[in-house]
Amino acid sequence: MGKHRQKYEKQSLRIKSLRAILIIFLIVVCFVSIITVLARYISNSLNDFFLESKEFYFYSDKLTSNGANYQIDNWSGVEDYNIIINMNSMKNNLKKSSYDISYEVSYTASDNIICQISKTEGIISAQTNTDSFNLKITPNAIFENGDSVTVEITAKSTSEYEKELKATFKLIVGQENVTYQIDDEKNDTYLELSITNTQSYYLVREAFDGYAVGNRIDINDYLNLSEENKNKCYSAEITLTFDPEEVVIDTTDKNYLNAKNIGYTALNGYTYINKIVLEVDALSSENVRFYKTDKTKDYTYPIINSESIINVSIR
Repeated sequence: MGKHRQKYEKQSLRIKSLRAILIIFLIVVCFVSIITVLARYISNSLNDFFLESKEFYFYSDKLTSNGANYQIDNWSGVEDYNIIINMNSMKNNLKKSSYDISYEVSYTASDNIICQISKTEGIISAQTNTDSFNLKITPNAIFENGDSVTVEITAKSTSEYEKELKATFKLIVGQENVTYQIDDEKNDTYLELSITNTQSYYLVREAFDGYAVGNRIDINDYLNLSEENKNKCYSAEITLTFDPEEVVIDTTDKNYLNAKNIGYTALNGYTYINKIVLEVDALSSENVRFYKTDKTKDYTYPIINSESIINVSIR
């Protein structure tokens, strides 16, 4: 009886030791992964700081230096899908590159799709500070509900200074939507509200050419409209309301400068901005900067805070 008990205790001790080793191994793996991601983030931030000191601005509405991720939930699996990438050489409306920036484009994709890219090289001119390219995804297999495809797009500058932007797009069957999050840290002077619109269509706001108010227009048809008629449509209209005693919008931010509407409130005999209405194009993302009145606060949403310091209403 004593021998059986000793044997049982040895087996139990061995199992506990194996569990402890496994837990330590998992902790080490997670720690290494976090350190790797953090090191890459810091490296990219330092590189951006250096490049901006040289008046080198290389940005995109969808691609980022840390790699953005998009999930498009409504792909039919039988139709072509177009991803339009807008490039620019502007930090904001006041800071722009005074020289041309050339870049090259590449992509990797799932083997169940065929991709066609409109160009593999481009130039962001100093005159317009903008450029764009298009990638068309064509199904190369029979898809069922829940199936998905992935494509990663990379744009790399080939001018005097090097910078790489990229994003991964995952297409699955589901419902399109608009999401948002707040990136912030304690002791930061400002926070950034990131809004992502994965909808691939526009709605008619003002009737024109046979289109009635409320009609849905596919992004491909929208791109063929005149500028006048494009202005009569919208994909996502976003209303931001906030307390200016806690956060103050950056009035040099392009979304503020291009806002469709701005609201004000009176505090202690002064007038402050407490609302803006902006539009986010289909399959696009926008960042809006707010300065914090209390730097010690961390308004990160939704990871840290269950409620957003900025109320976001989506139409």
